[in-house]
Amino acid sequence: MQFTARTQPRRQGFDRNRLPDPLIYYATELDAMRASEHCRGQSATARCPFHDDRHPSLLVNLDTGAFRCRVPACGAYGRDVLAFHMARYGLPFAAAAKALGAWRTRT
Repeated sequence: MQFTARTQPRRQGFDRNRLPDPLIYYATELDAMRASEHCRGQSATARCPFHDDRHPSLLVNLDTGAFRCRVPACGAYGRDVLAFHMARYGLPFAAAAKALGAWRTRT
């Protein structure tokens, strides 16, 4: 009896490696980002889109994509661009992953 090699079909689902680069993503999503001297690493501040913000209060880490609003009443935070996209557009996990191109479909 002879066995042939069988390849597994690609499974559909989330692929973190396909998330957009945080620097590029935030540059397109946030107005007037500027370098931040308050934190280590590559970070920037911008006006927070989650509340009426006149002064830049959103701190984003451009290495990891993490974000946090420094206004206590707002309190928006997350650990990557997927969390930001979900919060900003009110999307569930799978829909946000698909919108960002991080959802792998079966081939």
